[in-house]
Amino acid sequence: MIWFGKPLSEVLYTPPAGVNPIGDENTRMEHALRWVAARDPHLEGDALVDALANTGWVDRPTAARLLPCFRHFDPDRYFAEALRGLSFRGPTAAGEFRQRIGRVMEDLTGTAALGTVATEECVRFGAGERQGVVLAYPQVQFTLGGESAKAVAAAAEEMPDALVIVARNFQEGTAGQLASMLSGMEVPGTLVTVNLLLGIRATTLRYQPGAERVIELLGRGRPLKSRDVALLGDRN
Repeated sequence: MIWFGKPLSEVLYTPPAGVNPIGDENTRMEHALRWVAARDPHLEGDALVDALANTGWVDRPTAARLLPCFRHFDPDRYFAEALRGLSFRGPTAAGEFRQRIGRVMEDLTGTAALGTVATEECVRFGAGERQGVVLAYPQVQFTLGGESAKAVAAAAEEMPDALVIVARNFQEGTAGQLASMLSGMEVPGTLVTVNLLLGIRATTLRYQPGAERVIELLGRGRPLKSRDVALLGDRN
């Protein structure tokens, strides 16, 4: 059994600090919408109004009054753009990046929480008896080494159904390195780029393939390709 850590609801709704957007109420409302969408794009109704008010940039009556004026705002698109932006920023964005990867995993499987493995923060996800671990790194041309290699080894000892590593992209040879580390352990190690993970999310939200199919995909034990993601759209 994989231990589930801190629920995402406890980390995603913390109001922003140290930021004070200026401008008229429409400008402040857009700032609030962007901040909320980057962390939880599916909020709607009263929950969305509450989240907007919790940013401190608009009060609740203003948020409720202005929200119909922002029907054009696409929270899922902004969430994807914000996550792609974080994926370039390196270690300074690691905590925020993993929180948002956690949101993606919750969207995909229904259950996700922040935890730790070795000295690294991770995302734990699951559906039924099938459970997995995500190690997420906001880096370009990522390769395993140092603390990340230790985290892979520690996660593999838990024997998850899927061990997923997410980065902006990977150096050539990283897949072979991961396979070598997991050799003989019967743990499927899967590399997923940020763009492909967002593609899985978009496909899952549209076609609702079910958490078991998504976890099966994430447990392929090799780098995922676009054609793998397309299979989630097959209703048969």
